[in-house]
Amino acid sequence: MASGGGVGQRARRGGAKKGSADEQASAAEADDGSDGSDEDYEEGEEEEEAPKYAPRNKVKVNKGDPLAIAQAKALAKEGKASLAVRRWLFPPKAPRAQVAAGGKKPLAKDSPLRFDDTTPPLVLTREVIHKAVVHLSKDPKLAALIARVGAAALENEIGTPRPPTQARLFDKCVRAITFTMVSVDAGNAFLRRLAMKVGVAIERMGADDRASLLDRTVRELIDSGEDTNGADNLHKLMLTGKHNTSGFLFTPELVAPLIASCEKIKGKQTGYPHLCGEHRHTLHMACAPLLRLRSRGLGDSFPCGKNDDHELFLQKARAHAAGEGEPVSAAYSRAKADFLISLVADFKSGKISGAKMAAASDREAARMLESLKGIGNWSAGGVLMHFLQRANVMLYGDLTIRNYLNDLYEIGHLEESETLLQSQADFDDTAKNRNLIDALAEAKGWHPYRSVVCYLMYHLQEENLVLL
Repeated sequence: MASGGGVGQRARRGGAKKGSADEQASAAEADDGSDGSDEDYEEGEEEEEAPKYAPRNKVKVNKGDPLAIAQAKALAKEGKASLAVRRWLFPPKAPRAQVAAGGKKPLAKDSPLRFDDTTPPLVLTREVIHKAVVHLSKDPKLAALIARVGAAALENEIGTPRPPTQARLFDKCVRAITFTMVSVDAGNAFLRRLAMKVGVAIERMGADDRASLLDRTVRELIDSGEDTNGADNLHKLMLTGKHNTSGFLFTPELVAPLIASCEKIKGKQTGYPHLCGEHRHTLHMACAPLLRLRSRGLGDSFPCGKNDDHELFLQKARAHAAGEGEPVSAAYSRAKADFLISLVADFKSGKISGAKMAAASDREAARMLESLKGIGNWSAGGVLMHFLQRANVMLYGDLTIRNYLNDLYEIGHLEESETLLQSQADFDDTAKNRNLIDALAEAKGWHPYRSVVCYLMYHLQEENLVLL
């Protein structure tokens, strides 16, 4: 499922200032003792010391040139620019929404009022799913989709509610942070690398400490309703990257040894070099063609995608842990690595409780989740829906759900769209569009089963049933 706005749906800031691949190659030559020219430096200027690690998966933000923008606006005001450019430089102000007498005031994009405040909260048990199917079938379009998917398939996909343990909650939060702003395949690759790095870190522990940790984790998994085949099997799942297999959950205690093996920089715990980052020495010693590939994001020497040989990454991770190979990380961005470090600390301190969330309304539970670093509106909704199995959650920020609702009901297509199927071009995640979805839900009577509507949109994507 594609991720939309929520956790960490933010521009990632890099650490070191990074030039082109050719500039890095030239710097590498200078580092190797070649004759560097003094003409590149002003007199008295000191060369900045490069950080030891270079963050990966950075998003460079183009902040623009204020002077150039001011000049462009001046020319546009004189009529010396196309209509398109003038609209871009001077976008029309959005008209304020008018509220009819007795009507509801439009909500802000991330308003907590979008979450249900009912207590006790409605949970998707099999009985509730059956009631939801009957209720939602009053909507002809959903009725057609339900008939195609089948109520039994919906029940199997949603499953039976499991205990709201800390282990399950932590696992869902790790996955929510990971999948923010990345594709499903990319998110799975991150989690696969993370599982393997965690497995290697535990492998390096003393035999007694390792056995004790794995035994405690197995008991946690059993309490969480997971099928497990013992400590050895759990460790094997980690080392093979099988993070999606029944019988495995990320827990704070499992991830902690990997974080502890990362470095502190200026007294602060970082994710370098195991969660994030690429060693600067590796970049300097690489050949120019490889640097050019890496500058385009194509030169990762240790891929871990679904079709790759995962044994290669495991070998490199083991060599790195033993101090015999170059650093290889789980490849998270620096920001997401910081979120994971903070998440482990928050769970250890008892800042959040799965049991308390289970008793709270959706709105209150979302507030608890959003108090954690890296958990935003979309991620909070996803945890409510998939961890607590709440029945009345709408994941507005999920690209799949938003766009397929738009395709099915033509909520906000623009006339100039080339095709209604390409709705991401004209149905962004804005307050206005969220309010349009709310209005549709109200008109079609989806409450209190909006979560089931979200599951149906996933089926719409998977089975390409948009022609319904």
